[in-house]
Amino acid sequence: MNLHKGWFIIASIAFCWVIFFSVTYGKDNKEIPKPELKFRKDGTFKIVQFTDSQDGPDIDVRTLNLMNKILDFEKPDLVVLTGDNIDGRSTTSEEVKKSINNIAGPMERRKIPWAVVFGNHDDEHGKMSKAEMMNVYTSYPNNISQTGFETLDRVGNYNILIKASKRDIPIFNIYMLDSGKYNQTSKEYDWIDYSQIDWYKHTSEAMAEKYNKVIPSLMFFHIPIPEFKTVWESGSSVGFKNEKISSPSYNSGLFKTLLDMKDVKGIFVGHDHLNDFTGELDGIKLGYSRSIGYGAYGDDNFSRGARVFLIKESDPSKFETWMRLASDFKN
Repeated sequence: MNLHKGWFIIASIAFCWVIFFSVTYGKDNKEIPKPELKFRKDGTFKIVQFTDSQDGPDIDVRTLNLMNKILDFEKPDLVVLTGDNIDGRSTTSEEVKKSINNIAGPMERRKIPWAVVFGNHDDEHGKMSKAEMMNVYTSYPNNISQTGFETLDRVGNYNILIKASKRDIPIFNIYMLDSGKYNQTSKEYDWIDYSQIDWYKHTSEAMAEKYNKVIPSLMFFHIPIPEFKTVWESGSSVGFKNEKISSPSYNSGLFKTLLDMKDVKGIFVGHDHLNDFTGELDGIKLGYSRSIGYGAYGDDNFSRGARVFLIKESDPSKFETWMRLASDFKN
């Protein structure tokens, strides 16, 4: 065999192996498509909000049992986790992943789309950054979270569009924001940053221009804004306030911007485990979900639970909401 012919055969074999591995490996390991959100055929869309599961790698089994019961009963189209999903108990990055896997299980087993935002406790373990944790979350087939817009220490500012039941156009939207942790100057809970407000405004404007209409929306984050105190003090709220409203004293202007943009119909948070009241201010509903987690602080006389939302395709600018509690189940 002459030298040139030998090199040609070797190169040909190598090329074939490259093609084989590219096709085979790429086919088996291609990115799994994420679920698409659409209204049901009956014109409804249901969301369950879990908040403050706030546990570690050895999660309290009662938390998972309650999540399972609520999901089986409500059968939501989407689950949102609004922060303090895990806490600082993990001592290694593998334990962080295990903590996340614990709370991912109920949705993943049922193939329910789910999305997360971060709270003030999520990265207290110091073993993974928010960006690294978001990569773990988004690795689940049914998780539709996004790293989204990043600013300061905030990761996971993004929006989720929900399409009509019979048309390939969005008619509802969900904003997810990272409300931060603690302000280094005031030493109190942090507020939504100006850069996040600008991101929201530009996103809202871009959607209105693209779809030639204002798309009604809900907004979820962890720490309540000062307007939650205004709503409660008005005396028109429904539900319970069993602890202090832990909002920052500084008002960065998010609520005013929402009024200007006219798309957000409700803001819902967690953070204060023993509050679940809702109230309306200038046409926008503000509300809590009480904590789902048994591994965090609570009150045995105040049942853990989740908030549920029902949106109707016939008028998506309006929605119904209620709490689904552990006390609703006999066992």
